[in-house]
Amino acid sequence: MKLFKKVITTVLAALVLTSCSSMNSAITIGDKEFSTSDVQKPVDEVLRDRKIVDTAGMQLAEADELLRNQAQFFIVGVLLDRIATDKKLSVTNADIAARRTEILTQVGGESELPKALVGASLAQSNLDAYLKILIISEKLSKDVILSGASPEQAAEEVNKIVVAVAKKLGVKVNPKYGTWNPDTASIESGDITGGAVTPAP
Repeated sequence: MKLFKKVITTVLAALVLTSCSSMNSAITIGDKEFSTSDVQKPVDEVLRDRKIVDTAGMQLAEADELLRNQAQFFIVGVLLDRIATDKKLSVTNADIAARRTEILTQVGGESELPKALVGASLAQSNLDAYLKILIISEKLSKDVILSGASPEQAAEEVNKIVVAVAKKLGVKVNPKYGTWNPDTASIESGDITGGAVTPAP
């Protein structure tokens, strides 16, 4: 009987740990996992910055949409990093710095950057990661065009590549962020838990 109780206790402990791990996991892409706190951090940053800039006239993502967008950002970053590695598309720190300078010129200088980032619902801490995603996307589009696709077809072909890599790696998304659609490589709105899981404020 003592042995039985010990086995049951061990199994229950394992189940609790597994459950906690699952609840704390936001997204998993292949062998890379991001926690709910990883996703919440840029959300909090975006919400903080909205309080210090003029948001009049902006159409801002709120609540579940903002959470979903930030989760999607992590996924896209991992997928494009993998594509860049597979296709030997290099992005240097100098490339990112140069693109940042271009962005600053476009928005009107460093002082205007926070407002531009708020308008895009992009956390300042994710700016370099965003620029890297942008550069990889452009390089990938260029390669697709050089292979014979028209500029109009390039976006569709790039999307097909992203979808294929997502299916190859495997993507899992916590239901609190929505439902993963493997055919579009995107998180779609929808609560598959019947209200049991609600987005963080």
